[in-house]
Amino acid sequence: MKNFYRMSTKILTVCLFLKFSFTEAQLTVIGLGNYNVGAVSDNGVVSMHTSAGGVYKWNAAGGLVQIGSISNGYPAAGRTVVSNDGTKISSSVTNAATGFNEISTYDVAASTWVNRGGLVPTGWDGSVSSTWGMSPNGNTIVGLGFLTAANAHAVKWDEVNGMVDLGSIVPGRSSRANAINASGTVIVGWQDEPTGTRSGAKWQDGVESFITDNNGNNVGEAGGISADGNTIIGSATPNPYVWNATSGLTYITHPNASFNFKGGATGISADGTKVIGYYRAFGAPPMSGEGFIWTASGGRINLNDYAVSLGIATNGVTMGLPLAISQDGKKIAGSGTNASGQIVAFYLDTSEFLSVSDTVKENNSVGIYPNPVTDVLNFKGTGKIEKAEIYNMVGQKVKSFGVVDGQIDVSSLSKGDYILQYSVKGEKQAYKFIKK
Repeated sequence: MKNFYRMSTKILTVCLFLKFSFTEAQLTVIGLGNYNVGAVSDNGVVSMHTSAGGVYKWNAAGGLVQIGSISNGYPAAGRTVVSNDGTKISSSVTNAATGFNEISTYDVAASTWVNRGGLVPTGWDGSVSSTWGMSPNGNTIVGLGFLTAANAHAVKWDEVNGMVDLGSIVPGRSSRANAINASGTVIVGWQDEPTGTRSGAKWQDGVESFITDNNGNNVGEAGGISADGNTIIGSATPNPYVWNATSGLTYITHPNASFNFKGGATGISADGTKVIGYYRAFGAPPMSGEGFIWTASGGRINLNDYAVSLGIATNGVTMGLPLAISQDGKKIAGSGTNASGQIVAFYLDTSEFLSVSDTVKENNSVGIYPNPVTDVLNFKGTGKIEKAEIYNMVGQKVKSFGVVDGQIDVSSLSKGDYILQYSVKGEKQAYKFIKK
């Protein structure tokens, strides 16, 4: 028992060194019910709405506050999005003068809404236009604007140019803009093909084209974009995709993926390195699925497992539908279910919890890779390692090595989370890793 206590104390010390915590929960239930989360800012402001028409913002200091509504009796359309500094929000709100819902902007400091119109004065299904995305600085809104009852185009709005029709490269077919990069030069969304199939599209400096895979085939709807415009995320059948201007298209795969178990990518960090999304059974409720976070080095990781690997208590919440990730990649918000099966909106803040990849990023001369790992764990820039030990998350030593030259074999470990501690010239280093 004494040995076990000493090991547990040692692991706790390591975890504190790495800014991991086993007691301070960083997953917050921000609303009970079916909230459609649209975005989350770097400073922790979450924007969302309900199908009933309520428009809301949340942050830790002010809690959940209703800031607007749809009053014409039609269901809410589009997304409610927030600027990266949390000062500007956009959503679809009813214009009291016309009775139609339209792209509108909200000044958080002044608590005021301004309707921004559409492509036509009156619309259909209660809407003239709808918000779907916002530039990080909050100055440009993108979305959809009706032309007729059966036709709508992608639009963008800013103070200088007003509402601009982005058009359609297929005559008579609809398009929609879902996201815009930081400089406003690249917009992504979807375009209906002549057959009516909805495919991914991008507008580069105002010129529209389809997004294609590495074989030149059109891919599914695009939903997000990195700040520089070089990385785009979207949905295909059955796997989500990450498209990059240099490396081409990569699918985010799942072992159970099929026609009856599909996924989608819903958010991307500003630098394009972190992507969130979901997988769920066809026809199942949206929040009942399996949320994930993906990186090029680590692949897809179940979002709940990711949180636990950082030492974050999930408090019975299953994060089945992550819908938004902040520009810095450290805050995630979406929908899920609690331990009682109730639908909830959640907010996950990983700011104080550094994963191994974050640690290596801060000190790129030293580290371990890959993480998660299947067989061999490599050391980077450490020199001759005199001793290495691996502990499980309850403080038990499960593997020990003498002198190590560059790598260790962890293939015999069971799947799960571990802490590696090793010594170089008497100085101890510690990293957390995931064995998959």
